[in-house]
Amino acid sequence: MNKTWANVHYVTNVARDDQEGWIALELTRQVGAAAERIARGVFWDAEGKFSLEMSAKEIPLTIVEELIAEAKQTISLR
Repeated sequence: MNKTWANVHYVTNVARDDQEGWIALELTRQVGAAAERIARGVFWDAEGKFSLEMSAKEIPLTIVEELIAEAKQTISLR
């Protein structure tokens, strides 16, 4: 994702930790010069399932839906 919504820029990046057994699509928001990770869709190898972790109190539903869809597509291709 590389999208602006209500003057906030959202970007996704893939992260992984092979020792812990997960791969994730992390969502970062940028307002001005400040950027922070606010959520991630994580696939845990041991469980074979996805989970959504959010560190922000509020994220537009459109952005969350796009994060989930992109995480499923991106991670299933790896």
